[in-house]
Parts: sequence; structure tokens; C-alpha cells
Amino acid sequence: MAYSPDLEEKEVQLIENIPKATNTLNMKNGKYVLAFSELRSMNEANTGAFYVIDEAGNFLSQSTKQDLAEPISMTSTNNQAYVVNNRSSQRSSIDLKTGKIESINLNKNASHSFSIQSNDDYVIYDIAGDLKNGQKLVYWQRNQPSNKKSLTIPHGFTHSIHIEKDDAYITTADPDAIAYIHHIDLKSEEVVSSKKLELDDEEYSKSGLPGNPALVFYKGYLYYVVNQVRTGADDHTVINAGKLVKIDPKTLEIVKKIPIGDENFNPDSLAVVNHQLVILSGYSEAYVMNEQEQIQKRTFKIPKNQRSALNQKSTLTEQITVKGNKAYIFTMYDLRNSKDDENIRGEINEFNLENGEQLSRTIIHMPVSSYLVMTFAVIE
Repeated sequence: MAYSPDLEEKEVQLIENIPKATNTLNMKNGKYVLAFSELRSMNEANTGAFYVIDEAGNFLSQSTKQDLAEPISMTSTNNQAYVVNNRSSQRSSIDLKTGKIESINLNKNASHSFSIQSNDDYVIYDIAGDLKNGQKLVYWQRNQPSNKKSLTIPHGFTHSIHIEKDDAYITTADPDAIAYIHHIDLKSEEVVSSKKLELDDEEYSKSGLPGNPALVFYKGYLYYVVNQVRTGADDHTVINAGKLVKIDPKTLEIVKKIPIGDENFNPDSLAVVNHQLVILSGYSEAYVMNEQEQIQKRTFKIPKNQRSALNQKSTLTEQITVKGNKAYIFTMYDLRNSKDDENIRGEINEFNLENGEQLSRTIIHMPVSSYLVMTFAVIE
């Protein structure tokens, strides 16, 4: 979290002429749906709301108050968005055509979540329980939302979820940062296998939000992004070694680790575009790997003045969403270090992953002074 205010701070409306709050969102002319909330405890409800904005950042619609508390992951497939919260047991869906908001909870008394993923066939989210008894996964086929199923996976909290046909591959990490990978058969409702990932010391995934796609399927293998941060020989220089971890989906064994080769690049998310694997980190550049595992840099083409301004700010890549050949990267501002941006949460830049062209830039204004946590979905 880039900024933590006094939780007793009075709520102040920051956007003038914002449309009246309604139970159903107006999606017309919208570019993004935002889930905003305060920083709150698990015991407080209705501390957030959904908003629809256009490409210019104008607020077109807002929902009535929702039980959103630190929304941590949002995904969308075929005009349906899904969001889970880190400080609330509420989980919601939003129809991106009609704006209808509905609960997707399995039951009312469940704990919070870390991650949610969806594709054309399935939706999966976790329920964070105690580490001793494992974490529950809730899933359903998208065309049967009332037929929710659940199972338990061991070894820590959910980090990444990838769905491949009727199989799901999920990474978890325990409190000692030891990572595991699990193979789930969604049809038979069973954990097929679980395996500890043999990673080196200080070698771990460093993605912004757990919902960012840090695990993908490419050319018959699973690929997972990790960083290894270590101190140089002079005990002062910090060396970052970003890598792709190639995993056999049948055995869950690590086949090899592929260095990215740029010490300033912290891999966050992965996408498959035009038969190539794209490695994403932030607004500056990406790396692309072909079938021969050759990696090349692809610089994002943003205006020099925008790049310079971003480089001078204290920022964090919070969320990366990929749709087809487009990436939507949410760069969050550190509000403590910039009075000029005190009412701006950050910006979403849209890029063409085939050529690096910037397609749009949307500044995200905070609708309410206490709404500091945000995640988003693209309205297609």
C-alpha cells in the first residue's frame, strides 16, 4: 500500500457533479469499472463503491455503498467482471453490459480472499482460512453460476491461478515464503498433485496484486515469474535477477529457469500474444520470448514528457490486466510524496503488446478522500 492515512479522517467528496448513486451501474460510454474502498477492518461494512469512468477519467456512474474493503483482485470475461476483497467476506460480480451487481459468495460467513480468475469456462476464487487447515477454493462453470463447488488446497495462501480447460494450476506460499504449485481437476473436484517449487533463497514472485497473471500456459509448459534480489560483492550494490520458471504441468517439476537478463526489470505478469510469451512489469517496457526461448526487449512508446514525469514520481505497478493483445497497467502514485497529486490515485496506461504503442492514458481521480484502495476491470 503506497499511502496509509489516519483511519479517522473525515470522508470528503472530491468529484463534483458525480451522478447520483444507484443500485445498478450505467455502463454507457464507460472504459473502466473501478472498485474503490477505504482502509478498514474486517468488522466494518459498506466502506466502498463501484464507479464507471470513461477514457478521459470522467465519472459516469457510481453504485450505492458496497461491502468493499480493500478490493484486492478483479477479473473479467465476456462482459462479466468479478471482484474479491482482502478485508471483507463479500465477493461480487458486475454485468459489464447492464451494470447489475450481484453476490458470488458461497456462504455469508466465509473469510476474505486474495485472488480470483476467470476464463470462458470457469471462475475460481480462494477463501483464506487458517494455515493449519488449508485454503478453500470456490469455483463454478460460467454458464452455471448457481452450481458452486469447493475443495481445499494445502501449503499457504493463494498467489496465482491459471485455468487451462478443465484443469487449474495454482501457486501458494506459506509464511516462510516457501512456494508450492498445485494441479486441480475441476471436473472431478480433486487436488491431483501438489509440489514444493525448488526455488533458491530470496527467489520469489513479486507481482503487484495476487490477481495479476504471474502463471501462464505456453507451448505445453507452465511459466511462472520470479525475482531474486541479492547483494553484490561490495555488500552495497543490490542486484535483481528476474527469471522465468518453466514447469512441467504433468509432474509439476521445474524444467529450467530462464534469466531475463535485465537487473532493473522486475517481472510481474505474463501474457501469450501472437505465439510469443510477453513478460510485463510496468509502464516502461516489456520483454518478449519466442518458441526458441530467445528474449528481446520491447519498449513502450509513451510521450517523453509523460515518461519523465512518471520517472520523477514515487510509483508502484499495482495491477496488470491483459485482454487479447492489449495490456492495461495501473501505476499507483505514492500520495505522501506529491502534493500536486494528492487527489489522484494513479493512471492506467493501455498498450498494444504487439508493437508497444500506447493506446490510451487514463488519470484515476479519487472520488472520496478516504477511498485509497482500488482495482479495476476493462469494459469491452
